[in-house]
Amino acid sequence: MKKFLTLAAGFLATISYAQCKIAGNSSIKPNETATFSVDAKAQCDECYFWKSSNEQNLKIDGNNKTNKITVKTGSLGKSTISVSVLTNQGPLQCEKVVEVADTKQNVAENSCGIQIDDFKDVKVTESIISFFPNENSSDYLYKWSVTYINGETQESSEKIPQFFFSEINYITTVKLKITSKSPICSITLTKKFEQNYWKPTNTKLGITEQKVYSPGSYSEYVKSDDKTKSDINNINQK
Repeated sequence: MKKFLTLAAGFLATISYAQCKIAGNSSIKPNETATFSVDAKAQCDECYFWKSSNEQNLKIDGNNKTNKITVKTGSLGKSTISVSVLTNQGPLQCEKVVEVADTKQNVAENSCGIQIDDFKDVKVTESIISFFPNENSSDYLYKWSVTYINGETQESSEKIPQFFFSEINYITTVKLKITSKSPICSITLTKKFEQNYWKPTNTKLGITEQKVYSPGSYSEYVKSDDKTKSDINNINQK
């Protein structure tokens, strides 16, 4: 054992990453046990060294110097499980990201088949902000809800809604509930915004920085939504 610790101290400083794989579930429920193993063959039975980046949600139970280990899960969150292996060809290190999560909920959401997993924002005018999902599909029902700094809330069932915007009464939270028509199920996406997010990058011109999509990209996105495009043109002409 002492020999292995001496070897480990030597090769951990010069360890390199290689093509190896850790077998085991990537998502585990809280307060459960799971096993992980590595496909790399070491020089000896205890020429392995496992560790977890966050032992509060993923703790190694028992011997961490063999090919296979057991872990206990705790709080929700992600952790990286890694193993250093002393092989005949030299040291290797393998990693695997593991999430401690409510897997039943994840399975239920994934069964919807909803492809949308994010939404973007664009400033239409000096007083109008529009939001749009990152997949342009009319197969879903949409329910948007925005909350302002003064506590006021506004809702919309449009695919690409438009909401009032000002630097004084700015938007702090946006929620999008997406409902699949077949099967009937839904997911909810939420984003929180700091005040500085909405501040213009050029106060003289009053231009708000586009975080992901440029105005040109936004125009291309809404081509299939004639009603929304017409509304935007009417606003710009006022």
